[in-house]
Amino acid sequence: MRRLVSGNQEHRPRGKRLRSLAFLPTLITLGNLVCGFAAIHFAMRELYHAAPLGPVMFEKMLPSYLSLGALLILAGMFLDAFDGLIARVTRSTTTFGGQLDSLADVITFGAAPATLMVAFMTRELAGDSIVPSPISEHTLGRLTWIAAAIYTSFTAMRLARFNVEHAQAEHDHRVFRGLPSPGAASILVAIIFFQDQEIFPVARSFIVYTTPAITTAIALLMVSRVPYMRFYRLLGRQPFHQVLILLMVVALFLAWPALMLLVLTTTYGLSGPIQHGLRWIRERQFPASGTGQAPAPQIRHSDKGHAI
Repeated sequence: MRRLVSGNQEHRPRGKRLRSLAFLPTLITLGNLVCGFAAIHFAMRELYHAAPLGPVMFEKMLPSYLSLGALLILAGMFLDAFDGLIARVTRSTTTFGGQLDSLADVITFGAAPATLMVAFMTRELAGDSIVPSPISEHTLGRLTWIAAAIYTSFTAMRLARFNVEHAQAEHDHRVFRGLPSPGAASILVAIIFFQDQEIFPVARSFIVYTTPAITTAIALLMVSRVPYMRFYRLLGRQPFHQVLILLMVVALFLAWPALMLLVLTTTYGLSGPIQHGLRWIRERQFPASGTGQAPAPQIRHSDKGHAI
């Protein structure tokens, strides 16, 4: 559309057109998104078509469609970890790729885990005739649906906050600000895997009735300012005793995968608040102005490079 200004024709600026994109990183990001969509699909199958998955061996590995959906979310995490890395290695990082990655993460680490959680609670509470729904007659049913809605919304808010802050300022690569969305999703995935194993009946009952509260707490940690360590820091040189501990953890994971996945993901989720609380206590006990010590360095948090 054109208009006249002081006798001269002024053209409205034309939108910038995207002429090319990085093929391999984009394909990996779309694979992440498809994993999330497939997880939602299998959550629906668990709700409405809970038929056997297939051969007996397959059923032992994945006892339900919920376990299959949870495995797909783990596959999405794997793809999410590599699309940004490949983009940087091939020098093909773009604003388009970052935005697409965030949109895929909203599906795979936001909507999909929340849907799996609702399907999981529907299955576990079927004996009590409680159906998670915003119009459920039972308080637990309403709270379950509300927790899932909060989780999905806060995942989107965390990713949007990352995009805005990453565009405005430089960031420290050492930590995340708030629980990363893959880390949050991994806790819900671990709960589903654990519940599908016929172990620890008392723990199973406790987890079922606390899942809405756990989901809400995870959502709040995502939008918090609590710092979390990035996993790539474990790839460098480490003390010998830490290597031994890591090998022991791997051995335990191979022996009891469902239990160890729950322990490891929960430990990572709690590590941020615990370290943040200990740091706050130290600062209260040893204020820099009263002891003559230099002020503790302020950590500028970052998610630079890959939107999580």
